[in-house]
Amino acid sequence: MENDEQIPIWMVKQMNAFRNASYAGFVLYFIGIVLFFYGMVNLSIEMDLDMKGLKATGEVYDLEVTEPYRQAWVVFQTQDGQTVRFLDKLFWNLDFEKYKVGQKVEVIYDPANPIQTAVIDDFFQRKTEPWWPVIMGFIVILVAFIMRKIMLRKAIELDKTLG
Repeated sequence: MENDEQIPIWMVKQMNAFRNASYAGFVLYFIGIVLFFYGMVNLSIEMDLDMKGLKATGEVYDLEVTEPYRQAWVVFQTQDGQTVRFLDKLFWNLDFEKYKVGQKVEVIYDPANPIQTAVIDDFFQRKTEPWWPVIMGFIVILVAFIMRKIMLRKAIELDKTLG
């Protein structure tokens, strides 16, 4: 371009917008990757518990109430005779009434550390928590990829009109 030509201000602003959207895409990539790996680590913990965990029958002895949600307090005995009490990982909406006081539940725990690893052995209990970050991370990465592709294409088109 020659010196006497000026780039219209709207083109400069648009180019800055593309650049900012591109940076936002990188931030979304990072967030998506962190979510994805966080979920994968939790999935590996659950798989490890599947391999070396022991099962027992526990009983819901109380419900933790945070309106409108409930969490079950469970008590069970390990194979060694140790009594373990733990709080359910998931909050259940009052309308679902998943657990009731006195209800028997299957529990799985790592015999090396039953207090820290005990969990109700239910599909939603064990799979919901680790899968949400994996799914959300994948979606965020996909959105970032699409956003970066669109912004790159628009920046190239704008560059052609300037060039």
